[in-house]
Amino acid sequence: MPVVVGNFISRHVYGNQLKTVHNNNNKTACRFLDVKKGQEKKSGHSWVNESEITVIIHLARLYHKYGRQYRVITPYDAQRSAIERQLELAGLPWEDKCFNVDSFQGNEEDYIIVSLVRSQGVGFLKNVRRTNVMLTRCKTSMIICTSRNFVTAGKAVNTLVGKLAAVMGSEGWLDSRDIARGVLP
Repeated sequence: MPVVVGNFISRHVYGNQLKTVHNNNNKTACRFLDVKKGQEKKSGHSWVNESEITVIIHLARLYHKYGRQYRVITPYDAQRSAIERQLELAGLPWEDKCFNVDSFQGNEEDYIIVSLVRSQGVGFLKNVRRTNVMLTRCKTSMIICTSRNFVTAGKAVNTLVGKLAAVMGSEGWLDSRDIARGVLP
């Protein structure tokens, strides 16, 4: 995993015992994508965030266009299913592209797109072990799609993801409008 992610995880999960041996020292290897109007919505026993899905389809289209090997991971199975459907409808590769966090444990990919889904309640983010799995799957870079306000000033500020957002600072944030215009991070 990139050094910026490995060092953060070492400090916040493993008491500085994890040593990252990777030549990717680029701080932009971990970015957050502000999905300003994204709202979580209950779907059966799970959750979806349609605004995040829209942004993820734009990202997937760009990654596919430029030949980047990527996977999408999310804590919620309803979101995973919805993303798969939208990838297929968009004519993009959709099989073996989208996973819930638990099913992707032990795997990794060059580029990871994370869909947090939640914008009000903390939910899954309370579980440090599962959040750790979610944040440590990328080999080259990771983009975390979420509400900036939720992770920097809202209920998720004290979660592992909120702490990562604080470490990355304002330069760690992308605007979803740039992605919609075709700007590849």
